[in-house]
Amino acid sequence: MEPSIPGPAEGLRAARNDSGSIVLARLGAWTPRARVSVVVPAFGGQDKLDLTLAALAAQTYPASLLEVVVVDDGSEPPLRLPDLRPADTRLIPNTAGTWGIAAAVATGIGASTGEVVVRLDSDVVPAAAHIEAHARWHHLADYFTVVGKLAFADIATAALSPERVRSAVAGGDAASLFAGCEVSDDWEIALVRESGGTVEDPVRAFTVANGATISFTRAMYEACGGMDTGMRLGSDTELGYRLAQHGALFIADGEAEVWHLGYSQMKSRREEGKRYRRPFAANRIPSLRHLRTDPGRSWEVPYVRAVVDADGARLEPVRATVNALLAGTIADIEVVLTGPWDSLTTGRVAPLEDPLLNLRLIREAFRGDGRVRFLEKAPETVAPVPFQLFLDPGAELRRDGLERLVAHADEHRLGRVDTAVPAKAGPLRVRLDRTAALARAERLRSPGEDPDALLDALWGVERTGPDAWFLTAASKSESRRREIAELKAALARLEDPGPARRSLPRRALGRLRRVIR
Repeated sequence: MEPSIPGPAEGLRAARNDSGSIVLARLGAWTPRARVSVVVPAFGGQDKLDLTLAALAAQTYPASLLEVVVVDDGSEPPLRLPDLRPADTRLIPNTAGTWGIAAAVATGIGASTGEVVVRLDSDVVPAAAHIEAHARWHHLADYFTVVGKLAFADIATAALSPERVRSAVAGGDAASLFAGCEVSDDWEIALVRESGGTVEDPVRAFTVANGATISFTRAMYEACGGMDTGMRLGSDTELGYRLAQHGALFIADGEAEVWHLGYSQMKSRREEGKRYRRPFAANRIPSLRHLRTDPGRSWEVPYVRAVVDADGARLEPVRATVNALLAGTIADIEVVLTGPWDSLTTGRVAPLEDPLLNLRLIREAFRGDGRVRFLEKAPETVAPVPFQLFLDPGAELRRDGLERLVAHADEHRLGRVDTAVPAKAGPLRVRLDRTAALARAERLRSPGEDPDALLDALWGVERTGPDAWFLTAASKSESRRREIAELKAALARLEDPGPARRSLPRRALGRLRRVIR
């Protein structure tokens, strides 16, 4: 069957997270082509599931292009399919030996067949055009991630029946089901609410991902690695983060309406939920900087991967560059030293005549540091690490240089920052790449197209001077002058007869004089 969604280099090209630039078809005024799989993870709650399936039976999206996969995550008694449901609906158990929402979603997507996946909670009532609203975006390009507008309705399930739900939804009046109830009427997602119903910030866009109503293409889901089934709570945000690192553009569609039956655990046990989610999210989502406040910590997914090519380099400049990286104010980094490490054998060789002497010394200097890896070449993709920094040996960051460099890229929403540090042997090239930007550009690049030009068009590339972030010869001289001036002032105070001088050992005083003269 021919794909119904434009391929990576055929779809729309949107910069950063500019969904407002996309011309979207009106509901009912376009021709659906792609098969959509609605995946519904469920654990108990048969009465609410019946209402969800009744609403899905009244969708405007063609029934011939719609399948629903309900995944029973170990309910007792087991769930069943009600009579009122979409024609192509299956009920399957969660994968043996697994449990939890993430595992159930992964099982459901694995068993589904659609090009587009809509993940829906089992206790919601979607409006008639809910699936259509999601799907129309994916017919334009394969890298969009869409979230619907979720409202919470304080209603008892007994007040509704599947027949009544189906009738109201089919008549385009799903909201009438909740008349007289307390219903939230604004976006529940703070980032969307703050920007008036859109997702404008490309750096934080992934945080809109939620499980109640979200959709993406199967191609993007598989590219990012799918659900992390080790996360019992918060797996949707983590999936959104990894989708972002593979080039996803996030969209909030106010016409993809859905009502949650009652208040969720996120609302009723908010603080407990946040406490549980925090360590799992902190380990996996480095862009949530407020979760990584513990000083000096390393995490499962580093914030920046720095790559230094050691092939043919001397120990001293490599050591200077790596030491500056490891001593910086950003602790959650990984340093990759590239070179022909396999060529370092244990055969007899005169130590000082070793043709691979520098390579051997570099490996020995850093092999005990858990944040340093030795690879033959840099990985093709750095995802899910959000930034990759390439440095020539000898380029020395200031202590807060990396932190400020990344902050600069974020502040100006740049896909790349390119600079060069002056040196006697020639400029030392440095390049900071945003993983999400590179992934988007690579995904949309046509054969033969200049990748750098496309990256600039989609995210922006800045070429600038290094002084704000790196130690240069001039800054080192200035720093040395300030240090000597401070030491001279200290020496003058110590040479003034008094208690301060007498408290300083004569040997130390002599050493201080030699340093500054």
